[in-house]
Amino acid sequence: MSTASDNARELTAVDLSGHEVGSVWDLCLSAEFDHDQVVCGIAEWLGAPNGLRVLDCACGSGFPSLDLHRLGYQLSCTDGSAFMLERFRRNAQAAGIGLEPRQARWGELGALYPEAFDVVMCRGCSLIYAGTWDTEAEPDWSAFVSAVENFAGCLRPGGRLYVDTTTEEDLLGEYPQIAEYGPRMVDGHRVQWREYLTADPQARTRSWQVSLQIDDSSAEFERKSHYVMHADFVKVLEHAGLEDIGRVDIPGERYAVFSARRPSA
Repeated sequence: MSTASDNARELTAVDLSGHEVGSVWDLCLSAEFDHDQVVCGIAEWLGAPNGLRVLDCACGSGFPSLDLHRLGYQLSCTDGSAFMLERFRRNAQAAGIGLEPRQARWGELGALYPEAFDVVMCRGCSLIYAGTWDTEAEPDWSAFVSAVENFAGCLRPGGRLYVDTTTEEDLLGEYPQIAEYGPRMVDGHRVQWREYLTADPQARTRSWQVSLQIDDSSAEFERKSHYVMHADFVKVLEHAGLEDIGRVDIPGERYAVFSARRPSA
């Protein structure tokens, strides 16, 4: 679980006057993704609801889980951030959806939900921050491996994993990489941000320096993530006992999406 110090660090890292972390995240998601396209793309991959049990273990503020729930899928939602889950609850209430998320770390999931789901989803390029996001620690490869093992442990025999990671085009590009977003209007707010990326492939790390501005408020923060080549990513999935591993093309997703399956009993 997040400790109080973790949550305080997370909040101060991205808090902008009048915008708590969940609303900041929502604004950034609105600027980065075509909401409807992503939801439709994931729904097509999932197939007909028909009682399908889905765990979104990086649910954040509710995108796209609230939309998938509305389409008839049986969603369970977890996240490690209490602040993000506060925003999730507000978004669910505003949408008239009675979906209650649970605060849980990836390393806990296998024990909490043994063989409980038809599908486990971890998207938004969340997995590459395993063990790093709210601790400011150096990336620990064992945390990455443990997370995937726990995802697999939540799947029923024959269940599927939906997980994304950095594209290799981005990993292998020249550094530093600089990306500018905006300015653009999102939900009545002027949003823009700048990312300055560096990488150390030998240490398997990438570092982000982010400058974020919403209206007249601004903040700067840095995050580190795992540098994961796709061959290594596939090996981790195989080590977790998964099969039928491969890339899938999901309209609207901006990262490299992989699917895998737990062997049938």
